[in-house]
Amino acid sequence: MISTSQKNDKQISRAHSLIQDAFLSLANEKSFEDITVKDISERAPVNRSTFYAHFEDKYNLLDSFISDRFMSIVSSRILSNKELNEETLRDLILIMCDFHQSMSNNYSRLYKSAAVLIDINVQLKLQDIVLNMLMNINAFSKNAKDKLELITVMISSGIYCATKRWHNKDTLKDTSLLVEEILPFMISGLKSSIKN
Repeated sequence: MISTSQKNDKQISRAHSLIQDAFLSLANEKSFEDITVKDISERAPVNRSTFYAHFEDKYNLLDSFISDRFMSIVSSRILSNKELNEETLRDLILIMCDFHQSMSNNYSRLYKSAAVLIDINVQLKLQDIVLNMLMNINAFSKNAKDKLELITVMISSGIYCATKRWHNKDTLKDTSLLVEEILPFMISGLKSSIKN
């Protein structure tokens, strides 16, 4: 017998999925700016109060969707307790390449129309990942917060911007060539930062 809480969980999950599916369907038809909560609610079909029970607004829905997509790629490749080193930097570069490619292939209109919002969301997630990996190195004192934050921003921004540039090129290069181009720079910066 299904308990009331299990039934409620299924209903919540179903409504969440309906809202997200409606949003993605609309995002294939029009730009992000032109999509309204009313459009999403009608397409789902759920009432607006149900939408707002799940998401604050369409920006929160976009953030949730992008975070889920990005973190599913990350979690399939990197354990949360890993240190930042050559192997994990290589993985992060390849993850970002895959993310850009996946978004462009599967959600091209959304990827273009909400590019700035997506960039901000993913860069912040990438910063969190890099910061956690840096903290796992144990080479930083408790007083090195400013240094850690600066290193985190430089590494995560470097990875994000380089992979976004790679993706935006008309003729996509082999990802292994991109890794060869930027990994030595990242490793050198990381080693230098840890020594100081």
